[in-house]
Amino acid sequence: MNQNTNIIYKSEYNAKIVHFWLLGLLFLLLLMILIGGLTRLTDSGLSITNWEPIIGAIPPLSNTDWVLAFDQYKLTNEFKVQNFNMDLMEFKVIYWWEWGHRQFGRLIGLFWFIGFIYLLTFSKLPKLLKISFLTLGCLGLLQALIGWWMVKSGLDKEAGLLDVASYRLAIHLNLALVITSLIFLLIKVNNNWTENINFTTILKNFSKEEFFITIFIFSIFIQITLGALVSGIDAGKSYNEWPLMDDNFLPEDIFYLDPKYLNFFENPATVQFNHRMMGYFLFVFGILIWILDRFKKTPNIIIRQNYNLLLLLIIFQVVIGILAVVNAVPIYLGVLHQLFAVLLLLGTLNLRFNLFLVRN
Repeated sequence: MNQNTNIIYKSEYNAKIVHFWLLGLLFLLLLMILIGGLTRLTDSGLSITNWEPIIGAIPPLSNTDWVLAFDQYKLTNEFKVQNFNMDLMEFKVIYWWEWGHRQFGRLIGLFWFIGFIYLLTFSKLPKLLKISFLTLGCLGLLQALIGWWMVKSGLDKEAGLLDVASYRLAIHLNLALVITSLIFLLIKVNNNWTENINFTTILKNFSKEEFFITIFIFSIFIQITLGALVSGIDAGKSYNEWPLMDDNFLPEDIFYLDPKYLNFFENPATVQFNHRMMGYFLFVFGILIWILDRFKKTPNIIIRQNYNLLLLLIIFQVVIGILAVVNAVPIYLGVLHQLFAVLLLLGTLNLRFNLFLVRN
């Protein structure tokens, strides 16, 4: 297949339109993750106690509607134990955060739907892209369902939770990152599309470098999961010293809950300790793979720049994480920490994909 044929084939499925559509989706997803983080950090997630996919887009329009919404919120454990002094004006603040979070989700779904229908109608999408774009929509729908499943955990009066279940929050965040990662990789695939490259082999016959970076990517997902558990039970607001925790490397109350496995989800000491340890592991691992790149006799300039960016993101993330802990996680540091976690993930995916291109 000659290069000219490749260019014609690319133009047949409107690669530029695909590129801008995917970029738009990526931008919206990044904003959505930040809005979701702010919704959690402001304790706004339980302010809307119903899930109505259609009419739920309409906020309270009268004072009577606002009072009704507030009365429904007053039935939650969060209000009874934590926010019993809240007035209507304060309730409106957290309501608008959650309402905006849900509307942004609807906006993303609409943006995906319009773009996908247009491309199916007016483009000759390659099978790989067609299946991938449909998968994005299915994952988006699943994310909405998991979002409500997450909120329901905090509305269950018998469960006694003041917030959403931390493990459900972790699942919700991880799926958002899976969708974001898939969109980012599809941008890379689209930009490098040729019939000479079989993109299905990206995880086959990989080099030692690709192996290490793949392990690093999975480690980032584990660390983000641990971070979501920290956020879910506000574990970052305790043990606000570094590098020790309450003057100890290992907190004294690290396993005080029974059964013991609950400590990994509900004990602030255990949850924060695990997040710290995984952070140290990622920091050391990242430096080691960066050092390995230094020993290349004939380095690829782009790959070396990718490694340098990876190291820079790791350093920034560690510094922000430490600052967040010692300051009891103020909202701006919590959001910044989450943002750099996503940037670190995308930077690592970019490196992994570029290593694949070099191999091919």
